[in-house]
Formats: sequence, structure tokens, C-alpha cells
Amino acid sequence: MLSKRHQRNKRIYIALFLLASVFALLALRLAWIQFVISGRRVPGGQYPLAKMSKIQSEREVVLDTGRGRLYDRHGLPLAGETVWTAAFYPQEEEQRGADGSGNADSLRSLRRLAAILGVPFKQLQEKREKLVQPFLWPAKSGGGPLALTPDQAAEIGGLQIDGVRVMPFASRPGGSLTGRQWLGHLSEARPKKESRGQGGRTASRGNDDSGLRVTMEGTTGLEKTLEPLLRGVGHTEVYARVDADGKRLPGSELTVRTPSNPYYPLSLHTTVDLKLQDKIERLAAGNGVKEGAVVVLEAGTGDVTAMVSLPFYDPGNVSPEGGEWNNRALQAAAPGSIFKIVTAAAALEAGVTSPDETFHCHGAYGRYGLSCHKEAGHGALTLEQGFAQSCNNVFASLAERLTAGQLQSAALALGLGRDIGWRQEQVLGQPMLQPLSGEQRGTVFRTLSPDDGGARVQTAIGQRDSMVTPLQAANLVVTLLHGGEVRAPRILREVNFANGQKLMDLPPHLAPAAEGRISERTAKQLRSWMRRVVTEGTGRSLRGARWALAGKSGTAQTLVKGARRNNQWFIGFGPAEQPQYAVAVLVKSAAPGSPHTATRLFGEIMDLLAEPSGS
Repeated sequence: MLSKRHQRNKRIYIALFLLASVFALLALRLAWIQFVISGRRVPGGQYPLAKMSKIQSEREVVLDTGRGRLYDRHGLPLAGETVWTAAFYPQEEEQRGADGSGNADSLRSLRRLAAILGVPFKQLQEKREKLVQPFLWPAKSGGGPLALTPDQAAEIGGLQIDGVRVMPFASRPGGSLTGRQWLGHLSEARPKKESRGQGGRTASRGNDDSGLRVTMEGTTGLEKTLEPLLRGVGHTEVYARVDADGKRLPGSELTVRTPSNPYYPLSLHTTVDLKLQDKIERLAAGNGVKEGAVVVLEAGTGDVTAMVSLPFYDPGNVSPEGGEWNNRALQAAAPGSIFKIVTAAAALEAGVTSPDETFHCHGAYGRYGLSCHKEAGHGALTLEQGFAQSCNNVFASLAERLTAGQLQSAALALGLGRDIGWRQEQVLGQPMLQPLSGEQRGTVFRTLSPDDGGARVQTAIGQRDSMVTPLQAANLVVTLLHGGEVRAPRILREVNFANGQKLMDLPPHLAPAAEGRISERTAKQLRSWMRRVVTEGTGRSLRGARWALAGKSGTAQTLVKGARRNNQWFIGFGPAEQPQYAVAVLVKSAAPGSPHTATRLFGEIMDLLAEPSGS
């Protein structure tokens, strides 16, 4: 009897011991979670466990990713513009259904809200009733949340609808086509071993259903090259506390949470004139340009005033395969006769000709399969006249007197065949700050073959090996305006802290070549010949422009998918006597024999630039 009791007590003791052990293990596990791993990041995520548990009880909308702002030269926002938008949050449990139960005032407010948002009343009502996750009411274009006018924002705020608030939102470009490929776009950041901050895209792309943010980073353009400066230090968000079913807790208010840093996000000011940029985009589209580029540089500084690339693209909906996001202003193309500026400079600098030398053009050159664009020939004409009439035979003759090295050196001295965009080492914490990174160098000769006369002749008229970017072409004009001194085109001019304090000025500078520069005398000679192109040469259609203009036309023969096409160019400056702007226009893949759209568009852009300020 005692033995059985002993056995029973023993089993009880064992069970109690096991139970105590289980509770002890649970206590140890809870302590481990609370004091050790709660601060560790969840594998594959951005947040520690403690933060995850808190986020699960909150539902938030990101109003500002904290990414830096980009502005034009007049302070107009390019990226990071603050707009008013409508934020929707889950209603409190006792409020659900109240607005649709027959309350006349509530129904009237909801119907007015639907009218302001431009949606059917039933759609708004159903969306609001089923809402468990906050969101910003989207624009119909798909480019982020709907931007409200100040009057609309004030009216929605006055409606006082539960769960609906008007909030300021920092938007990034998207939802419409634009030629600002230099600005760039954002995409999801690839996972990295180290945290890279909370810089990101709009809330529509920056939130998933759990409320956790997806970090975005610059993929192209300034968004990419200035990523270290644009990267944010934290989100600004407005959140509501909800229960397990996603309903807002009774009595809980919407709360704004923002990083307390007076210096970030940074404000980066460019040299671009946004209004001018938009007008030139409309001019290019109105002229039917499908592919090409326009670059407008300030004559005095070489600063980029406008840069348009076609085809246009939507930075909020980028197709990697389409290639529209590529900036054609930084891509090299066959230059045609605008390269004759280089050939003329090389010949004048080498002393193998003079401005009044007489040449004879009979149409066909007689070698290398070359002929002039004027089949009957120009007859007898001077070098200056040959430049104005863009005579191929004149420049073929010059090329045969020059070496390949002389042509190459002249091109490099004028800023072709090399990078010329503004850059600086060891600035703003960057080993190399190069805002216009990705520009192609172009080419003069692929190989310097001293005995290949055909290569020299073809290259001298802008065919064969020669390739030039629209940025280089516009800067070539600036170089002539500065007496042969090559400037580095600048698109970023200053960086400021969020509190308005200036962080750094980024002043213009030169882009000298190892080959030296052409003489001021030669530069002056070429400028006068460019004026003659307009007064009596291939640019005569520009004589009725608001300004007296000077320039050089070009047409390069190319093949596109086996079909013959032309690259049309016109580059120049205005006004001729006191130049303010240098402009390069490239129209790619034009049908042979079609009107010279590049010349017409150049004239329209110059007329636009000639308009009084503010018009």
C-alpha cells in the first residue's frame, strides 16, 4: 500500500517538475525575445521584431519619403513638389454605416466629396465602407495620389468626414509623358547588407498591405547621379491605431510622425528653366519629332537652360525594354555637316587654306564615291561660301590636305570626342560628383590610319566614324562664342539644407583639352561664317526670325533597320551680335527628302527665347 502511494507521489512530482520546466522555458524564451532579439532585424526585412509588433497595430500612409528636393533655376519644384491630397483611414467601428443610414448631412458631404474627387458616389461609399488599410486617393493617370487645388483641399477639410483628411504630400514626377530624361526616375532598391536610409518613392509605391515601406532609389538621370545627396533620413507619415480587424480604435486620433532633423532633406537647385523646358517640349511634339533632342545652353556660362529628349517617357511607369528613358541629348549620333566646323577649324589652324581661297564644285567629287548635295555643283566658290552652302567638295579637299591627327586634335580641342559635362572630384562627400553621368564621348576616327584618304574625307563631312552628342554640339557653339575656350556644361548649381542654409555652391568651370585650344581668331572667323549660313546659305529660312541668328545645318545619312534615314541637325546662337543662348537641335531618323525639321524647330526655339521675360 505504501509502495503504491510512493509511486503515485513520484509521478506527481515528475509531472510538476516537467510542468515547471515548461513554464521556465517559456519564461526564458519570452525574456530572450524581450531583451535580446527584439532589437534584431527580422530576416529579409527592414525592421526589428519590436518595431514589427508596433507596426502591426498601426496603419499609416507615407506623406513624405524624406528624399531630397530638386528645383529649377527659379525655385520651381522638379521633384519633391508638395501638393494637397485626400487621405482615407479606416472609420471607427461605431461610425461604420452611419453615413449611409439616412443622415442627410453625412450623405450630402459624401456626395460632395465624390464630386470633388471625380468618382461615382457608390464607388466612394463602397471603398470607404470596406477600408481597413489607409491610402491616398489616386490620380486617374496613375501617377501617384490625386493633387487637389487649394480650394478643393479647403472644401474637403470643411466637410469633416470621419476618416478623411487633407494632407500635404511630397510627390515625385509620374503619370504624364515628359522629355526630362535628365531628371531620371526611381525604382525599388535592391537589398543591401547595410541600411541605406529611408529615401524612397511615393506612398502609392512605398507601402504594401502591411504598412511597411519599400525603399526606392534613383535609377537614371539626376535621381541616380545625386542619389547620395537625395537619400532621405526618414519618412513623414500619418498613422491611425487599429484593432485586429483593421478598424480604427475608438477615440484614437490621426497622428503625424516625422524625423526631427532641421538639415534634411536637402534642396538641390539646377540650372534648368522649367517653364522654358515645357514650352520646348511642346514645340518639339508640335513639329512631329519622334526621336531626337534639343539642348539650350546659356551663352555666358555654358549652363544647361533646357534639355529635351524624344521620345518622351513617363518616369512613373518606365519600361526597361522600351528605351524611352535614355537621354538622347547625351547619346552620340552621326553629325553630318555640323562637323564641317571642326574641319574648317583644323584647316585654318594648320594653315592649309585661307578664307578667300577659291574652290570648284562640279557636283561629283571624283573619288571615294563622294558627291555634293547639289547635283549640278556650286561652281567656283570661296571657303567662306563653301561653309555657308555646306559644299561637300570644298571640305573633302580640305580633308585631303590634313592628317587624321590634325582633324582629331581639332575636334578634341573643341570639346568633341570626350566627356565635357561638369564634374568635380572630392565634393559633397563624393569621390566624383558628375550630375550628367552617362554622356557618350562620341568619336572622330575609330582608328587613325594616315593613308586612308577615304576615311578622312568621309569623317570631315560628318559621316563614317564621326559621332557627336547634342550636348557636345551645343557646347561647341559656346566654345566658339568664348574664343575657343571649352566650358563644362553645368546642370547643378547649388545645394542647400532643409532650413535654407546653403551647403555648397557648384560654380561653372572650364573643360580644357590636352591638345590645347583653337585660336580666338579662328573662333571669330567661324562665328562670322555661321552668320552667313543664315543670311545667304542653307539656313536662309531663318532670316525672318525675331533675332538675327547664326548657325550651321547638317544632314547625316544613316540606316535604321536596313532603311535609309537622315539625322537632321541645326546648331547656332542668337542674337548674332550679343549672343545669349546656344542651341543644338537633332531630329533622328527623318525620311530622305523630307523638310528640314531641325532648322524650323531651331528657329521656333530662338523665337521663344527672344520673347520678353515673363511672357
